[in-house]
Amino acid sequence: MGQYEQIQTRKTISAYGGVGSIIETRDGALIIKNFDEWVFFEKIQEQFEEHNLINDSRFKNRLSKYFQQLEYLVKIPINELHSGYKLDNQFALLSARYFPEWFYCNTCHKFDHISNWKRHWDNQVDAKDKDNFYPPKCFNCYIKNQQRKKKFYDLEQVRFILTAPNGDIADIPWDRWAFYKKAKKEQKTDEDKEEIVSLGQIEVPEDIVMEYKTSDKLDDLKGIGICVKNSRGEQLTYSTLSGLFNSRIKIQDLIPNTQEIDILFKPVIRSSNSVYYPNILSSIFIPNEDELNSFKINLIKDLYSKGLHADIISSVIQTTNKLNITPEVIQRLIDNNFSSRESEISKSENEYRFDEYKFITTKIVEEIGGELIFNKIDDALFQKDLIQSIYKMDKIKITFAQTSYTRQEPISVDTFLTDNVIKNFTSNYGKDTRYLPAVESFGEGIFFDFDIDVLTKWLNENDTISSRINLIVRNLSNSEYQIKKPEEITPQFVLIHTFSHLIIKELEYLCGYPSTSIQERLYIDDKLGMYGVLIYTIAGTEGSYGGITSLCDSDKIGKLINSAMVRACDCATDPICYHTSGQGVGNLNLSACFSCTLLPETSCEMFNCFLDRRLLVDKEYGYFKNQI
Repeated sequence: MGQYEQIQTRKTISAYGGVGSIIETRDGALIIKNFDEWVFFEKIQEQFEEHNLINDSRFKNRLSKYFQQLEYLVKIPINELHSGYKLDNQFALLSARYFPEWFYCNTCHKFDHISNWKRHWDNQVDAKDKDNFYPPKCFNCYIKNQQRKKKFYDLEQVRFILTAPNGDIADIPWDRWAFYKKAKKEQKTDEDKEEIVSLGQIEVPEDIVMEYKTSDKLDDLKGIGICVKNSRGEQLTYSTLSGLFNSRIKIQDLIPNTQEIDILFKPVIRSSNSVYYPNILSSIFIPNEDELNSFKINLIKDLYSKGLHADIISSVIQTTNKLNITPEVIQRLIDNNFSSRESEISKSENEYRFDEYKFITTKIVEEIGGELIFNKIDDALFQKDLIQSIYKMDKIKITFAQTSYTRQEPISVDTFLTDNVIKNFTSNYGKDTRYLPAVESFGEGIFFDFDIDVLTKWLNENDTISSRINLIVRNLSNSEYQIKKPEEITPQFVLIHTFSHLIIKELEYLCGYPSTSIQERLYIDDKLGMYGVLIYTIAGTEGSYGGITSLCDSDKIGKLINSAMVRACDCATDPICYHTSGQGVGNLNLSACFSCTLLPETSCEMFNCFLDRRLLVDKEYGYFKNQI
């Protein structure tokens, strides 16, 4: 390509620009290749230096459950781009390719695969212009206007692609589609009926010429047509795109010799949200007090061989060796046959976050290694009767790593590191990769911790709450959108998740922070007794230099909470929104829409699901009803 495209480093592990995502650029739509094909990783050839690596042993051990040969978490390179073409480091690059690969010319309407466009360009244009093909140009218009003032005509990419739930993606074979539609038209079959299409059986004549035409009168798929002519200019068929979204394409027609014959491709618009769901795990740095080196493992193993159980071993080690290793960690080590790697990574996502929750809510810390600075704020500054504690997180370090991705539907975070679902890995080495690219970000935030006793009392005094949550649970059970288990959707979960959204929106209204720059991290689990949420922003976004945490220095934090609840009482779509029995994807929300509660998807961990503002502000049973 003649120009480089610049992506913020933190966006390379996100829904915007991660491996397998389609990004729109000045030169067209590109799909990011697997990270082991990036220029950076090909040039460095796994000879990583210290500054390339992220030091977070707790997080690496967790990822090692699935990637058993994992050795490194590697920082995605930062590269400066000047004047759109000059790079500070010519090797610190990601790699991508054009996708979709079918292009058409808006001037002459010629339609073809990019490989054919490039071949004709190389064979027919002047030698001095051969290097000007990218972004892709129309050779036909170039030749027609050769005698007049020279002009390059940029090509457009088709908007429609095919996706499969396992993460595969492909172009629609438009030549075959055109002749399939011709046969279907002759058979007079119903175009609106969903059917499985086998395009591999369609014969396509050689030396055809295709045109992509749009109608000014029709704005649906019937207004887009593909005209196929032979080399003499005689029309062979003209087919519209009507019925495209009702078709399911067999995967073996697109990937020869594949064994996954049960997986079907689904036509979608390339900009659809369903095209890409990255599986991203994150971790907040906390001191890994329970990190088990060979000395500690051998010590525990020796005590266990003497017949001692985990509680006694923990006590003995603390007394004799001054080492603080919890009985839970020791028991996991015993259960995993003294493998330190397995002892850490056998935790679920909530169990993993519980370590962070415990550290924040039980430690009194000012600063740890310059990577974690936080303290508990004065109870008099906020609604102490409803919120147990608030922590001012002046500095936090968060590491993000993308392990895989799916298309069409997201998957639960607890299945990111299992074989329970089919997904596409971010590396060609799959589970055997020795390194994963990661992003290390520093930021600030506010941590809200709720009291389990107050939550229980609120729930017991209001029978209506359980019946409302059962609506969401029922809708989730009937939905294909399985990002959480139905039993995990509790009143406490919906309450705290909705509270998080309302606080983020209030930061936007009152403090000027765009909600796209703020994120949530949920700490909610009934079995673990964990009821908290971290609202944070990271370096490179607005408000990452004390703008959020400064609210904790006065009663502004209490006023922020109160204002958020008052604002949540009024929605532009009320009374419809307030009294709905289900809305959003899969009807997984109740009283929550974009006018009152929903956030940009980059801010929400749950894809804007499991929300209900009535739990907070309803006059009869709202948790914050007395604050309004």
